Amino acid sequence: MALDEAVLIASSADALVLRFYDWDGPACTFGYSQPYAAALEQCRARGWDDISPVRRATGGGIVFHDGDLTFSLVFPWDRLCAPDSIYENIHRGIHAAMKSMGALTSLWSPPVRPAGTSQACFIRAEPMDLVGSDGHKILGGALRKKAGKGLYQGSLRPEGLGLTLEALRAAVLQGAAREFGGAPCTELEPSWLEAGRCLETRYRGADWNERR
Repeated sequence: MALDEAVLIASSADALVLRFYDWDGPACTFGYSQPYAAALEQCRARGWDDISPVRRATGGGIVFHDGDLTFSLVFPWDRLCAPDSIYENIHRGIHAAMKSMGALTSLWSPPVRPAGTSQACFIRAEPMDLVGSDGHKILGGALRKKAGKGLYQGSLRPEGLGLTLEALRAAVLQGAAREFGGAPCTELEPSWLEAGRCLETRYRGADWNERR
């Protein structure tokens, strides 16, 4: 979480940076506006008594990282581009790449936007999420905008797609390149790593995670 924010802040205005996560066991993240108590309660309900949820800088709901492909993308965000368009562009690119690999998905576009929001991210699909052939949610994400750049943090469930994690990473990379007009950078600069280390203490602390 800290490194994602560091890349958002420290990268150049035209940066396109893709990062994949490697989790050391199960983890839980939750959106900036979500209550910490709700995330903690859902972790305990899953039997994750040793897991401390971490608040993201982006919005969205509670996400359990237990086999998903988690990734982030920092990109130039045109001031006239609405969040729904960002979601559509990113998810459309990944959909097209996975389709070329034989995985059947579609963009979820209900006739009426669902009322309210679900605390748990994968309970239901939101508009422009990616869903499988049976309608279950496969890919969702959350956004933050700062100084003309955007941060997208996404979670892609591999179940039922018939693709390896390596193939899914390739699909995300191809999708980002397709929609943003060029291959994203996947190498992190030393200055970004240092900025991430400076932010790490905040993301580990109760003042950030339990702020609401």
